[in-house]
Amino acid sequence: MDYNKIEDAVFKKAMEIFKDSASEFFDLDLKIIAPAETEIKSIDIKTNVMDYLFYTSNGNYLHFEFQTTKKKDDLSRFLYYDASLYYRNQINITTIVVYSSEITDAQTHLNCGSIKYDIKSFYMKNLNGDEKLQTIEYKVNNNIELTQQDIITLSFIPLMSSKKSKSEITLESIEIAKNIQDNDNKNNCLMLLYALFDKFGDDVSKKRFKEVVSMTEVGRMIYEEGVEKGIEKGIEKGTSEILIKQLIKKFKMVPEEYKEKIRSLPQDVLEVIGTEIFDINSIDELKKYF
Repeated sequence: MDYNKIEDAVFKKAMEIFKDSASEFFDLDLKIIAPAETEIKSIDIKTNVMDYLFYTSNGNYLHFEFQTTKKKDDLSRFLYYDASLYYRNQINITTIVVYSSEITDAQTHLNCGSIKYDIKSFYMKNLNGDEKLQTIEYKVNNNIELTQQDIITLSFIPLMSSKKSKSEITLESIEIAKNIQDNDNKNNCLMLLYALFDKFGDDVSKKRFKEVVSMTEVGRMIYEEGVEKGIEKGIEKGTSEILIKQLIKKFKMVPEEYKEKIRSLPQDVLEVIGTEIFDINSIDELKKYF
């Protein structure tokens, strides 16, 4: 299981679950109607993907970020996201930064001269994770039906205030989620936990979570998407090697630099080169495809 990149299918499902419960959990006077694209491809920074982005019923965006730090650079990055998003779509944006229990106070305003940027903060430190865990554990052990708020609360407990270590309360949350009788509720909770683990999970929690999730519907989704991506990668690799051999046969020699660039090209570009290879008169003409 690759925790460096959340599988698309699981992340999209987690967005849907989050959408249905977030407004009530964060006490927002907004109705979320649909997830929005979180990646801003025009941004040339290390991390160009927002955590959660939604359309609201008033025609605006609602943007969530989850943080364990309160660096000024993070706030600048969120400004960059929002400014780029507004430039692209001309839609107003409300941004909420959710801070884990280690953070009790964080900057919410940037003054950049002509630009004034404000976000709203939500501090998980103010929520008692031990009490909420006990309440949900009682429901699960007694087979009492869980509400949507119970599901999202259980998923967020590792970020809340607790007398236990983060690893300990996270492991307890995983075990409770594993024991949920209703499969839909169990899978929804595991998907939300999986999405959050990408940012917050430690190695011990991830290992246990992997064991729990491997035998569930969530595990099947992760496995199948991984296989599908592996097949796609294999097809691209095979196509690129065949293309390199064809180019060597035509031009006798292909520079190593060109070989590496060809191997990194997506499948659709490789197919274009393969189609046009008979019209390529010199090896340098390949530059237009890189």
